[in-house]
Amino acid sequence: MPLRIAPPRIRPLQRVSRRRVSEHGVFAVEEGHWVHEPAKPVGPFFTFRCPDWCNIVAITDKDELALVWQYRVGNETMSLELPGGVIDPGEAPLDAARRELREETGYEAPVFEPLSRVFPNPALQGNVCHSFLARDARLTGPVAFDDNEECELLLVPLSQARELLLEPSFSHALCVAALQAFLLREAL
Repeated sequence: MPLRIAPPRIRPLQRVSRRRVSEHGVFAVEEGHWVHEPAKPVGPFFTFRCPDWCNIVAITDKDELALVWQYRVGNETMSLELPGGVIDPGEAPLDAARRELREETGYEAPVFEPLSRVFPNPALQGNVCHSFLARDARLTGPVAFDDNEECELLLVPLSQARELLLEPSFSHALCVAALQAFLLREAL
């Protein structure tokens, strides 16, 4: 039975202005001003404008989970993650997921299913991360990394997927959320 959640009684703020402060390649900084009812100013608030992202829980034809190691400059560590990345302007989330899986792992899958849709950090960002489940993934060609990207493929038996949630190197919040959604859905 679907969960029934009562709607909020509080009212949203009303945005009265927004301006772009700076551009930084993969994100922009914006300054916005809002008001409470009746016209009580709040802010300014500074937010990041980022493109939408995607990630993929890819299950191979041999019942393995396809993961990638990547170095992350934000926390200066090697990070074990699901394949994924930025959704290009005008690109559908599903098309981006197919592209990112192929680029980062060399795998392609005949079946992709929507898995979850989350806001990475709604306090500071308005973008969405779309997660997909790719079944029966097979190695079809070489990887094709973006500039400034290097990944290393790691195949983990699907039977060990739950243990990944306790693995310190698998700590990217968006990947953890997608894997948890998969495990809940599949009841593994």
